[in-house]
Amino acid sequence: MKNLVIFAMLILALSAILSACGGSAPAVPVSSLSVEMSEFKFSPATMIVFVGKEISLNLKNNGAIEHEFAILKKGIVAQIPFDREKQAADILADYRLGPQKSETYTFTLPEAGEYQVICSISGHMESGMTAKLTAVNP
Repeated sequence: MKNLVIFAMLILALSAILSACGGSAPAVPVSSLSVEMSEFKFSPATMIVFVGKEISLNLKNNGAIEHEFAILKKGIVAQIPFDREKQAADILADYRLGPQKSETYTFTLPEAGEYQVICSISGHMESGMTAKLTAVNP
């Protein structure tokens, strides 16, 4: 009986390890993104797109309050607290949606590299509403 319990525990542990290691496809660049916003996160939080190509952004706010998808210029890291008025020149593109709204937008990233995505509404970025957008050459 003791061996059976140990065997069962080993099977469960192995299952957990294998499910954590595999199962998800490698990240590849896309020309269309579907992003959901809620309190206080973006899903997915990491995205890869092609540089210089028009990207279709299907944005959905699942939250109970307004949210924003703001792409900062390449290499800019938002400081906490983010002051939208003082740092307006750091924003490459931004899209706001009211609660339970969906919309499709387009944008193009001018050069390869990493771009920070934030919700610049007061307190949202500070609550963890950030993401990473990487542009790669086609």
